[in-house]
Amino acid sequence: MSLALKIFLSFWLIHAVIFVVLGLVPRSGPPPAGGRPPFPYDLLVTAIIVSGVVCLGLAGYLTAPLRRMRAATRRLTEGDLSARAGAGFGSRRDEIGDVVRDFDTMAERIESLLHAQQQLLSDISHELRSPLARLNVALELARRTAGGAAEAHLARIESEAERMNELVGRLLALSRAETAGARAPIEEFDLGEVVQRVANDAQYEANRAGKRVDVSVHGQAVLRGDPVLIASAIENVVRNAIKYTPPDSAVDVTATVTAGHAQVVVRDHGSGIPEADLARVFLPFYRVDGSRDRESGGTGLGLSIAQRAVASQGGTIRADNAEGTGLQVTITLPIASR
Repeated sequence: MSLALKIFLSFWLIHAVIFVVLGLVPRSGPPPAGGRPPFPYDLLVTAIIVSGVVCLGLAGYLTAPLRRMRAATRRLTEGDLSARAGAGFGSRRDEIGDVVRDFDTMAERIESLLHAQQQLLSDISHELRSPLARLNVALELARRTAGGAAEAHLARIESEAERMNELVGRLLALSRAETAGARAPIEEFDLGEVVQRVANDAQYEANRAGKRVDVSVHGQAVLRGDPVLIASAIENVVRNAIKYTPPDSAVDVTATVTAGHAQVVVRDHGSGIPEADLARVFLPFYRVDGSRDRESGGTGLGLSIAQRAVASQGGTIRADNAEGTGLQVTITLPIASR
């Protein structure tokens, strides 16, 4: 039972009982010729109806800000940082109005902090690109003048520079995924074609490690949104799966169509991850096993980028341990309405 209904019934029942009691109290003055005065049914019914209308209005007045706060909280939970609850309630000077204003102040602070974090991430990434480019130039010059004894050290410098460059690139991709949703181009595209193109590109990386990417598309799913962001999300999930599936095994990519939604399931055949870590794998820089990620060259950003990109397109993503062995990541996206 909703709070508004509880308030309405409580006030209305109290008033109804009071009116009934007052109706049963004998009126002053001599009784009429017939004995006991008639029960004032018409007055009682009118009073109860008027009381019900007043109580209903009072219940709506008291609970309207709470309903707005609940809706705003849901929007914040879904990632809409512009959600506010105070529109129309700024003039209220009671405790409920204070709570609504405090909620909006909190939401504004959260939005400001997150935007500042995203801007800092983007600025740092851009600033790191220039010294990395100069480092690569200096590395090539050192190779020309150094002897063969220095080649092993220069190769290590080159490897670390490439890893840093990849990290910077992923940081920029993460920043774009968080901010591109509002300004991304909207168009209709075939999800199957995007999945097939991403898998074909990933196959080159898999071949070098003695692995393969198997694709299965069931049904045609026409989506409305930004195909570049969707491709980026699927690519990051597939590349993550390639890192952890064993040699001579495959990464299975399956695209299916359900009622009103399309799903892309990416499964590797590795060791999976602990159940307690499944909800955290989409956090930036989170690593289930630091030593394993360093061995594979992982940065802990691939799945985070995928999560941001999918959320910007109105979809969801989750990770589960597959039956047998391996990790299974499921991307769910809304199909364009015709």
